[in-house]
Amino acid sequence: MDPLVLGLLVGLASAAPLGPQNAYLLQVGLQLPTTRAWGAAALVVGLDVSVSLTGALLAGRLLSAAPGLRVPALTVGAAVLLLVGAQILWRTRSRRRPRHLLGLTTTTDGADGPPVSGWSRRRLVFGALAVTWLNPSALLDSSLLFGGLVASTRLADLPVLVLGLCAASALWTAGLLGVLRAVRARLVERARCWVERAAGVVVVAVGLRFAAQAVGVL
Repeated sequence: MDPLVLGLLVGLASAAPLGPQNAYLLQVGLQLPTTRAWGAAALVVGLDVSVSLTGALLAGRLLSAAPGLRVPALTVGAAVLLLVGAQILWRTRSRRRPRHLLGLTTTTDGADGPPVSGWSRRRLVFGALAVTWLNPSALLDSSLLFGGLVASTRLADLPVLVLGLCAASALWTAGLLGVLRAVRARLVERARCWVERAAGVVVVAVGLRFAAQAVGVL
């Protein structure tokens, strides 16, 4: 198979499941104005690509040489994801009922959407880091999946393969965010809350799984 196509297929397959990164994109796509939403998405793509490259080239060797790092990585990742998930669930619980019949308010870019208060730059950056570099699943999956893929690819084909992996991350993120931006004006506030709660539950569940894995290793 062509290495570019292979990289695209593997990258899309790894990005598609609903995990912390897609849950974060759901939050961004539903709550932020257009400019900030796409800026946050670009940050996620950049961090995701760097995680993929690191996992493919370095993390696999590191974990093989020092298996004891698995427990600290899982513990830190569990704590971060549980914190992020709890914050998502708390915000949906404490959100005030809007005055508009459909729950739509006007954001700073003129698009219909919920208020953007609380989405500081620090929170955007921390959220993107939490679902990429601070997410042990992303690092471990990159190490196992992309590391093995790189190992099985000819040296001359590696640049094209890596290009396919990077393009897959950008295509998936842009596609998901584009769909969210297209449909968010049609969602009533209650529906938005349930979508965000589902995202929060996913993040908490993944964090609990990491904690259980860390305890199991110990």
